[in-house]
Amino acid sequence: MVKLRLKRIGKRKQPYYRIVAAHVSVARNGRALAEVGLYDPMHASVKIDEERAIEWLNKGAQMTETVAALFHSQGVLARWKGAEGRVRDDALTVDKPKRRRKKAAAEPVQPAEPVEQEEAEPEVAASDEQAATESAESAEQKEA
Repeated sequence: MVKLRLKRIGKRKQPYYRIVAAHVSVARNGRALAEVGLYDPMHASVKIDEERAIEWLNKGAQMTETVAALFHSQGVLARWKGAEGRVRDDALTVDKPKRRRKKAAAEPVQPAEPVEQEEAEPEVAASDEQAATESAESAEQKEA
């Protein structure tokens, strides 16, 4: 069985991938049957040879989840199914949860706005007055 998957060719801490058609039993960086495209996650760029990708999909090649997501964001899957595909420009620039956590940790924590206590006190005072009048009325009723 043939799969369309990523083959890492980048340096350490600088990932760069080729999208390749390879047999399932071949290692990740092993010999590929054909190169279909390139993916650079550091610069958020994807270059796909659509004709070759569609050719391999028509031959029955399966895609990994990552390759399927890349093809979907570039409109290749829509064109393969016969619809008009469009390239999503924001597909690779969406914040990832890990990146959001790092940004939040790097930003200085700002103190929250103090809540005004004056608004809460009149409500408490009003309820105290109601309780006092109720207790006075109940005391009068007991005496009578």
